[in-house]
Amino acid sequence: MAEKKGFKVVIAGAGIAGLTLANMLEKMGLDYVVLEKHSAVAPAVGASIGLFPNGLRVLDQLGLYEAIEDQFEGQDLMEKSHTRRPDGTIISTTRRMDVHLVRRYGYGMYFFDRQKLLQILYDNLQHKERVLVSKGVTDIELATDGVFVTCADGSVFNGTLLVGADGIHSAVRTIMKSLAAKLEPGYFDPAEEDSVPCFYRCSFGIAQNVPGWVAGEQHMVTGRDGSQLVASGPDNKVYWFLFDKLPEAKYGKEIPKFTSADEIEFAKKNYSRPVTENLTWGQIYDCKISSTLTPLHEVVFKKWFFRRIITIGDSAHKPNPLGGQGGNGAIESCAELCNALMSAKDRAGGSLSSLSTEDVARAFSETQKARHGRAELVVQRSHETQALFAYEKPWLSAFLVNYIMPNGGAESTLNQLAYIFPGGATIKSLPVPRRPRLVPYEDELPSRPVVGQGVTLARGALVVSMGAALLLTAKAWRLPLDEIRAAKHYGLHRIHWFGNTGATDILEKMITGMALHVREGDVMAKLHGVYFLTQLISPLLVYGVEGHRIGNRGTPLSLPSLFSMAMQIHGIGRVAPLHAVLSAFATPESPTGRPVPVEVTQSLVPALTIGFVLPTALLFLPMPNVRAWQYMAAWWQFGPPLFNLLTNVFSSGLRWWETRGKHGKEKEGEKDELLESYQNRDLPALKSAYAYAFAVQATTHVASLAYGGLHPGVSLWRTFFALPNPFVSAWNLPSVGNAMFVFLKYDMAVAVAGYVASNLYAVWNLRRFGYVKTRDAIKAAAGIVAGQVLVGPGATWAGLWYWRESVLSSLS
Repeated sequence: MAEKKGFKVVIAGAGIAGLTLANMLEKMGLDYVVLEKHSAVAPAVGASIGLFPNGLRVLDQLGLYEAIEDQFEGQDLMEKSHTRRPDGTIISTTRRMDVHLVRRYGYGMYFFDRQKLLQILYDNLQHKERVLVSKGVTDIELATDGVFVTCADGSVFNGTLLVGADGIHSAVRTIMKSLAAKLEPGYFDPAEEDSVPCFYRCSFGIAQNVPGWVAGEQHMVTGRDGSQLVASGPDNKVYWFLFDKLPEAKYGKEIPKFTSADEIEFAKKNYSRPVTENLTWGQIYDCKISSTLTPLHEVVFKKWFFRRIITIGDSAHKPNPLGGQGGNGAIESCAELCNALMSAKDRAGGSLSSLSTEDVARAFSETQKARHGRAELVVQRSHETQALFAYEKPWLSAFLVNYIMPNGGAESTLNQLAYIFPGGATIKSLPVPRRPRLVPYEDELPSRPVVGQGVTLARGALVVSMGAALLLTAKAWRLPLDEIRAAKHYGLHRIHWFGNTGATDILEKMITGMALHVREGDVMAKLHGVYFLTQLISPLLVYGVEGHRIGNRGTPLSLPSLFSMAMQIHGIGRVAPLHAVLSAFATPESPTGRPVPVEVTQSLVPALTIGFVLPTALLFLPMPNVRAWQYMAAWWQFGPPLFNLLTNVFSSGLRWWETRGKHGKEKEGEKDELLESYQNRDLPALKSAYAYAFAVQATTHVASLAYGGLHPGVSLWRTFFALPNPFVSAWNLPSVGNAMFVFLKYDMAVAVAGYVASNLYAVWNLRRFGYVKTRDAIKAAAGIVAGQVLVGPGATWAGLWYWRESVLSSLS
């Protein structure tokens, strides 16, 4: 055949991927032809499409966002998103989801007819004559500098390359693999097609004017061996997906095809299945406009291309539709293919007309490299979400769905939905419209996020080091409890706060131990006591802040009182490493998880002062009245949890005053705490709390070093660093007071190790997410190390958290 010169892309399929790619090629001034096997460009096949920010941002580059928004003019958007039990009762509700997504990512979430999106894509084309219908691909011939495509009607089209955008049952993929088997045996895995799995079948469709349906709502309904996604759309439409687990997984050719008779039987079986408390799936099905019963393939093929042929969209990567990322992923693949073609153009001196097969294959390889990992992530996460909601592991699903997920709140729900958004592709040769948003996309960050093995190694290093620290405490925690019990009545009066119980005995031991160290101890013991107890301000403050941080809800970090009580029972030396490890796994990844309720931040300084700073100061005041000092010491024992209690009491009072007290009645309208958090109103009070902690602890650090350095009877080394070997069985300490001193020195030493490790990992996290440049992370790490000497561990931590809040809040 004669070969045509000039660059041209042949696109098989006029679906989402095919028409999106055609729009992109037009924007870049490249020639193309679209071959569609159906007799219409936008056939009414009864499918819906969910568009999310990662797909909408690309469509916005093509000038299509407004046309999509117009589909919803005057319509209720996603006001409420419910997660429901199998009986239709509500587990949790996320309000104003669309508003949240727009505020976070610049774009909302749109469910509407797939046919309408296809029409929008088609209407936007300048060269509609290049989109041809009734042109199903039947054969492909590879030439020296091009490709020839034969259609079912005998027509032949040639171009520089062929893009198969013809769905999961791709004719292009089938022919491409057949060609490769002849020309390069072994290029494709011959068993791959028969390994494509199918775990579920799905009834999807469109209904309209459903009695009892509440517009602007979405329902995710859990169930045994199945789940439902039912969502509102424009024109009073309802889009449903009813997932049903197959008795056993099917693969390749074994995957069943379903007939209209199968669909009727399926409808009968599931007719009474609840969607809400007052609405069944059958009631929605009765109002259907169109519907289909189909198997759900879940696959990302290992190789997407061969020589001048590439597959994209469902032809290459097909997820479970529960995650709503099928169409969005296809849009991203189109963008990356165009990026690769523009790179090839640059390498070829500004022209694509003479690309060799190797040049084309390189562009295809770049496309797959850019998209394969994300496509695998989408398929994996969609499968896991389906398994969770379909109770494939009933006990795990019941625990996560009914307890963990609701406690995480709207922030957790939104992050689970949005895990894929920030890494979305764009067309690099086209401008990206700037829409206000709080969460930056990865291509907008100061640095490229770190992924891969380095992330696992860093987290593993933290876990191992903190585990070693905890093991060390097992050797070094040697409190002579019997001797403390014998000494506990010396010079002290009994406290009967808890009656004649074990709690009273424990409290008296703790008071005695404190007396032996800060009241009866020598000058070095007292200096250590002043320094050590003051350095507890930062862990208390940070644990309290993290406990109330929106992004930590539903995680162990949201229970600061447990950590503060554990500090008093087991020592901060055991709590700090544990909290560091938990933080490494639970810290929110999105900057939207940063805020703390304003009333909490306004309560921190008074609660910290009354609950901990004041009783700590009173411990060291000269107090001849032993009984009075004893009560001060007892007060101090409850200081850390008292700080948490006062924070909750003060913040509750402020919240009441804000919502009701100063108005005399409940304010109208429902307060959306998460929407309010986007204003960063918590920052001034939060930074003031860090500054307060920094000032107190830095002053104590400098004063302690100066006092110890100038006092003739003090050795700073012996005060803070001289410790017996923990692996020696007998320390032979001269007194119980000395044993208490050694215990507290070890407690502080291990705790500081936990502080530093946690601080360094927090900086690593900022760099890992791309929130700071590498040089800034290095400077911060160096500052942490230097800060231990210059201002002390507590002040360093407070200063780091002050800077960290600034970094996270400045990303929007």
